Amino acid sequence: MDRQIAVLKQQYLQLVEPSSLSFPPVNLLQQSSFQAALCSNLFTPSPTMTDIQPPPPPERYTARVLKRLISLLSEGGGQDRIMIDRVIVGGNLPEEEGEEEEEEKVRSQPPLKKHKSDQPPASPNHHHQEIDERILNLYTRLLSNPSASSSATALLSQTAASSKENVTYTLPPSPFSGRPIGQPITLFESRAVISGAGTTGLRTWEAALALAEYLIASHLGRFYRFPGVTVVAGERLVEEAGSVLELGAGTGLVGIVAARLGAGRVVVTDGDEGVCDALKAGLERNGVADVVGVRRLMWGEEEEGDEGEVFDLVVGADVTYDNSAIPHLVAELSRQLNKNPSAKIVISATIRNEDTFSSFRDSCAKNNLLLLEKTWTPPTPPIFYYPTNTPIRIIHVTRESPE
Repeated sequence: MDRQIAVLKQQYLQLVEPSSLSFPPVNLLQQSSFQAALCSNLFTPSPTMTDIQPPPPPERYTARVLKRLISLLSEGGGQDRIMIDRVIVGGNLPEEEGEEEEEEKVRSQPPLKKHKSDQPPASPNHHHQEIDERILNLYTRLLSNPSASSSATALLSQTAASSKENVTYTLPPSPFSGRPIGQPITLFESRAVISGAGTTGLRTWEAALALAEYLIASHLGRFYRFPGVTVVAGERLVEEAGSVLELGAGTGLVGIVAARLGAGRVVVTDGDEGVCDALKAGLERNGVADVVGVRRLMWGEEEEGDEGEVFDLVVGADVTYDNSAIPHLVAELSRQLNKNPSAKIVISATIRNEDTFSSFRDSCAKNNLLLLEKTWTPPTPPIFYYPTNTPIRIIHVTRESPE
C-alpha cells in the first residue's frame, strides 16, 4: 500500500490529469485504511520537522481528483451510494462539460457528516463500502469555494500570469542512501498554455521531462535497471563538478535536475526576459541558485563575457519545434562545439511535425553536425508522469561519426 500511495502522491503533486491517476483496484481503494492513508498523505498532510511538505495543488485540481475518487468509491453501492447522491446532487457525478451547473447546486448545501441513521447495517464486509467522511466533506467544501469550482472555460480565459499553479516533481531515490536524490522540485507553471502559443516557457513540456529522466537514467543506470532506456556508452551525462548549459530552459527543470545530480556549475538560458525572471525565482525557490545561474541568450550570437566560457554538457528540450529558429539553434550548437570540441550535446525533441524535425536534421548536416537519434521510452516505473502518445526523440549531436 505504501508504494501505491507514493505513486498517487507523485502524480497528484505533478497535477496529472485525474482520469489518468493510478488508483488501485476498487476493493483496495474502498478499504478504510487506504482511504485514511490518502487523506493523511495527499489531502490533509501534516508536515514534520524532517519532512517538509511541498505546496498543495490548486483547489480546483483537488476538487477534480476528489470527484474521480468518489466516483470509484461509489462502486461499493449500498447506503454510501445514497450518501454520494446527496453530495453530488441527482445521483451522478458532474462531467467536465456542464459541471459548473451541478456544482452550483452543491455550494448551497452544508458539508456532509455521517449520522448514525446514515450507516448501513453491520456486516462482515461493511468496511469495504464506507467512504471516509473527510473525503466527502472536503469535496463539498471545495465545491462551495468559487475559486475551486470555477469552470474550465473561465480558467482558460484568464491570463497566463494569473493562472499559474504549483507543480511538484518528485525525484527517485539514490542507490547510496535510499533517499531521494534531492527535495521535490516545485515550479510555478501555467498549465493552460498550449504549444505554439508564444509563451511556451511558462510550463514544463513532455520533452523536458523526458530529458530530465534521461539525465537521471544515465546517472543511476549502473545501479538500477531502466527497461527501454538506451544510454550512450553507459556513461554519466552529468559529471560531478562538471559544467552544464541549458538552451531554451523554460521553467528550468532540466537545469535543476542537473544541479541535483552533482553538476558544479549550471547556466540556464532563454531568449525571453520574462522567462529569465521566472527562472531566477524558480532557482531560489528550489535552493539551487548558488549552483545554477540564469542568462538571456539569443542563439548563435556571442554574448559579452562568454567568449572563453566552455561547457562539458549542452542540453535543450523542445527547442526544434519552430522552423524559423532552427538555423539559429544549429548556429549555437556549432558555436558551443567550436569552443569545446569534446562537449556532449543532447537534445530532446517531441516530434509533432516530421517536416520541421527534418529541417533541423538537414540544417545540422549542412553545418557538419552528426545526429545519433533514439526514440525515448520512459523507464519503468516512471520517474515523471506525462503523455507518451506523441513520440519523443533523444538526439546526441557531434562532429564525429558516432559508433
